[in-house]
Amino acid sequence: MCDDGNAISDDGCSASCVLDWACAPLGGSCASEERSVPEHFMEAADGCRFALRGPTGSLEAAADALVARAGGALRLEDILGDLNREGVAGITAQGAERLQNHAWQGFRWNDGDMNTEDWYPQGISTSSDGVASGRLAGRRAMLVSWYYTPETAPIKGARISLVDLTALGQVRYRHLLLVEPSLEGGAVDIGPALYDSGGALHAGGIAWYGDFLYVADTARGLRVFDLSRIIRVSHVDDNGRIGVSPGRIDAFGYRYAVPQVARYVVQEGACPVRFSFVGLDRSASPPRLVTGEYRADDPSGRLVAWPLDPATGRLEARGGEVRAAEAWIGGQTRMQGGLTWEGSVYISSSSQTPSRFGRLYRTRPGLESRITAWPYGCEDLSYEREAGLIWTAAEHPGTRDVVGIPLPPP
Repeated sequence: MCDDGNAISDDGCSASCVLDWACAPLGGSCASEERSVPEHFMEAADGCRFALRGPTGSLEAAADALVARAGGALRLEDILGDLNREGVAGITAQGAERLQNHAWQGFRWNDGDMNTEDWYPQGISTSSDGVASGRLAGRRAMLVSWYYTPETAPIKGARISLVDLTALGQVRYRHLLLVEPSLEGGAVDIGPALYDSGGALHAGGIAWYGDFLYVADTARGLRVFDLSRIIRVSHVDDNGRIGVSPGRIDAFGYRYAVPQVARYVVQEGACPVRFSFVGLDRSASPPRLVTGEYRADDPSGRLVAWPLDPATGRLEARGGEVRAAEAWIGGQTRMQGGLTWEGSVYISSSSQTPSRFGRLYRTRPGLESRITAWPYGCEDLSYEREAGLIWTAAEHPGTRDVVGIPLPPP
């Protein structure tokens, strides 16, 4: 994308724009991008050293066959009229005390979701990320990802909750299962969202952009799920069954399933990096995803910004390769979420104090991190532009606040 104010050449970019995007071939030492930094002092890294290949393993045909088998596709806004769970207004007393100096907004899940040890919330993204206007069919909406923790079969993978936040005193939501479709010999099937090793996809961060939901795939890269190809599952009477069989479609008892359509994986020769979370920055031109690494006691986890193509909603690839626009060495331990906004970097870090509460850091290279109180069990981040709120979803049973505070200045 060209945004430098210069004339556009025949190939669609001005000379300076091309230079801005020029990166040397991959390869060589990654020592500079893996260096140690002092805690609370972010440093810039070379974005050109980080690359994704893809999209790979396209599942578009399988997703289309699944939609045809299910009788048609639904969009996310279609589900807004079929939300079947009620949230609880406000946050826990512990969370409210922690955020007493902030004009917070938030809610809690119903008792079953608040306390279950089978599913843990992780990623968060709002309609402010997903839709240019900030609203989904006129509603203030949110997506939250959860991963399945039991290691005994059946492993159910990951799900998302579609939440209607329009009236915070009357929050309603519904869970939808993330699925991977397959197509072999003309027969379509679905399975849960799993790692290549077979465990449940952690879904540690999500970013909703247009019709696509980007989900962090910890060791490999990013998965893409299509929010315009949601299917209505025919049978919900068996919560231990998944798949397409004669006369029925099952998804562990969930009424709706969201199919994976693509995957981006770390490019061979690029510097290795993990994908613990993902956020979105609509203030950048073009918009970009920001991914980052959780490291428990090491402040040298990296954050990487990946440019999006607004015309397609996909990552901006050249020759099948996506190079990072920027990268940083974070300077914070236990990073659980991160995003950028107007040049500043915001980081959600867990268990940063003896009392185990989290902290929200705002920083940039050359600036010592500034600290804001943040909930216990804080995870991924999302910035709601219209309300001016930065949001997180806490993960631990009994204290699962979903809360936003006014975005602090850097």
